[in-house]
Amino acid sequence: MPTIDTIATWAQVIARTLEAQGIDTAPLLREAGIGPCNLHDPNQRIALACMSAFWRAARRVSNDECFGLHVAKHSYATDFHGLFFAAQSSSTVIEALERGVRYAPVITTAAAMSLVHGPHTARLIYGVAAGAEVEQIATEASIACAVRFTRQTWGDLPIVHCVRLARPAPEDPLRWARMLGCPVHFDASENAIEYTNRWLNAPLSSANHEVAQGLDSVLNDYLERQRKLNLPERVRGAIVRYLPLGEVQQSRVAEDLGMSVRNLHRHLLKHDTSFKTLLDESRRQLAFSYLRQTDCSINEICYRLGFNEPSSFNRAFRRWTGASPGKWRRDDLHLVPESYVPRPAVASSSAFDRAFSIAV
Repeated sequence: MPTIDTIATWAQVIARTLEAQGIDTAPLLREAGIGPCNLHDPNQRIALACMSAFWRAARRVSNDECFGLHVAKHSYATDFHGLFFAAQSSSTVIEALERGVRYAPVITTAAAMSLVHGPHTARLIYGVAAGAEVEQIATEASIACAVRFTRQTWGDLPIVHCVRLARPAPEDPLRWARMLGCPVHFDASENAIEYTNRWLNAPLSSANHEVAQGLDSVLNDYLERQRKLNLPERVRGAIVRYLPLGEVQQSRVAEDLGMSVRNLHRHLLKHDTSFKTLLDESRRQLAFSYLRQTDCSINEICYRLGFNEPSSFNRAFRRWTGASPGKWRRDDLHLVPESYVPRPAVASSSAFDRAFSIAV
């Protein structure tokens, strides 16, 4: 099953909103199992369970049922890795909406977006991917961001007809309408934005075909990278980056991935592996490569692999091959049993192999 996760910068928007209200986000991030260090990095992803926990914590401490709408006011186009810029560069509104559907997984793979055409309006439906459970407040924040973006970009066109929310009517429905700047219908069968058909094919003054195509390429590349980078590969990449600095701490890798140690362990179990296994495999693969470099001493290899002392490296290498590093190096490498050399578990274009080549 594909990983269900969300771009890390989306968590940054939530944190930004809370901080604007004077709320300390550090304990809430810890509660959700999210590391705070890489929230600004769009290449980092956060597991849906952690994001949902963060949304629930934010709703609780803010004590505001409109918190999701407030989030939109604190979002920037740069938080969505080029998606909003691509929409802005589209030739027409319908083209922008189609880009939104196509590239929704850039923001979250929990979404199942669709565009349904009716006689008078087109509905952009915020559905949920199979196997995902999305907090309603998260969907409301996404809708509010889209409505705000539309109003800011094409404010001269009355494009948004209304918003439909699959939630009970609140105590003050007019507050929602004021914040969104359009009529809001509650108790709907789906979460959606309705756009007036009259303006869907109108030429947009913000259009730039070359920019839109360039951003399409950026977004496609991003999705392809994320498709290839499953969690074990991302952990391997982080391990390889940190090995030359000494013993790799699981807590540091987990923080890099926007997760707690407990959540990292739990999600790796779903891939039938563990941090200890991935660390051992990464060291083993690097060790073979370093030993083939005749100008790299055994002691230097030991420290490159994050071992505290040569004896630790020797014990690990004997466990891998049955021989000492020195003997393995002296033997004819072409005669080494194939079972000694681990097969790469991922394609050469993966983040692990890129990091591996840099480390070597």
